[in-house]
Amino acid sequence: MTMPNLHLLHEELIQIVGKNGLLPNDWYNDYRVDGFTPRAVVLPASVQQIRELLTCAADRKLSVIPAGSGTKLGIGNLPQKVDLVLSTRRLDNMVEYEPADLTVTVQAGMRLENLQAQLAENGQYLPLDPTYASLATVGGIAATNASGPLRMRHGTPRNQVLGMRVVQSDGAVVKSGGKVVKNVSGYDLNKLYIGSFGTLGIITELTFKLFPLAESRITMLLRFQRYEDAVKAASDITTSQLLPSYLNLIINGVPDTTLAESSLVVGLDAHPKAAAWQRNQVQWIAKQRGAIGVEIIQEPQAAKLVEAMRAFAQANPSGQVIVCKANLRMSDIGEYLGVAFAVTNALSWSVRVMGLMGTGQVYFVFSEFFDMIEPKMIASTLAQLRKHAASVGGNLILEAAPVDVKRQIDVWGTVGSGSEIMRKIKAQFDPNMLLNPGRFADGI
Repeated sequence: MTMPNLHLLHEELIQIVGKNGLLPNDWYNDYRVDGFTPRAVVLPASVQQIRELLTCAADRKLSVIPAGSGTKLGIGNLPQKVDLVLSTRRLDNMVEYEPADLTVTVQAGMRLENLQAQLAENGQYLPLDPTYASLATVGGIAATNASGPLRMRHGTPRNQVLGMRVVQSDGAVVKSGGKVVKNVSGYDLNKLYIGSFGTLGIITELTFKLFPLAESRITMLLRFQRYEDAVKAASDITTSQLLPSYLNLIINGVPDTTLAESSLVVGLDAHPKAAAWQRNQVQWIAKQRGAIGVEIIQEPQAAKLVEAMRAFAQANPSGQVIVCKANLRMSDIGEYLGVAFAVTNALSWSVRVMGLMGTGQVYFVFSEFFDMIEPKMIASTLAQLRKHAASVGGNLILEAAPVDVKRQIDVWGTVGSGSEIMRKIKAQFDPNMLLNPGRFADGI
């Protein structure tokens, strides 16, 4: 688009969202997508403005990349084009809060951190702890189905969202779910929108179910000489009567800590007596599996360790890091780690690992090799790791990678038999391929 035409576009957008709703050009780098700078970044302040923006984009045949704070824009295949980035940041109000019912309705642009602060005043919280927790908006978290260590006990946004409002690409406003826990009849559209990465509609409002803050919280650190023993201890814990809030395997350390050994970080949130009983059981299991150290981490160190785990899978601003997430059965994690280490050690890759034990997600962060290995070789190695994950019924997704690597490999992997139905759903909800085109699985 030439400069005069770009100027006309910006003027048209200002007519819709006002001057405060169009970011100045020098802010666009914060919303770059795999090296592509958007033609405009708009911050609508109402559902009606979103509808008008989508009409404008459709008339001009412009792509629309939905965003919150932009923390997850790096996830996905290389975009076909980046025209408008539509951020919901100005939709940041609490709509309705019923502490007695343990439910809250908020606009999609509200930051999780701000929501948690307001809920804490009533002794409640939303059990979601994704990466970029201090910046992420609740709409972005839902759109990407983002989760963290608390996934073990509380699941993902799919488990916490009761209802939502979504603006589809044709401007239609759709409501799904409701404001009570048992409200689903017919198709559960919430689960369709959650994790669709903005390809089916723009989430504008969400209702969540809440939980009381724990009476007692214990953070334990179990250290092992071998990661195999840590995996076995984790298996013992997950198959016992214990109910940890999180159980994370750490290999080669986490950011901002000096943790070096293969370790398990265990979080126990419960009534003080129940938490104490669980602590004793964890200590016994750790001893049986040969732990070389068992510590109770006190505050504020415990909070720092938990925050470091949340930040584990964050990509650095330079883009010179690869973050992969393998989804596996618990019983396959030990063997898969052995394969991954054998492959990466042969190439002298630096690798850190965090496994969300009990749920089967294992994050790999690769770094410190980009100047030495061609992107094609990197992609080939990742494909090898993906093939092994598939051989045990799992998969491997690239959550962050340099652009040169993304050119060599599909970040989502093979969709298989689900491709046809996914394309039919996309055609039904976004027939003009307006929303985030090409970035989702199978090029959707």
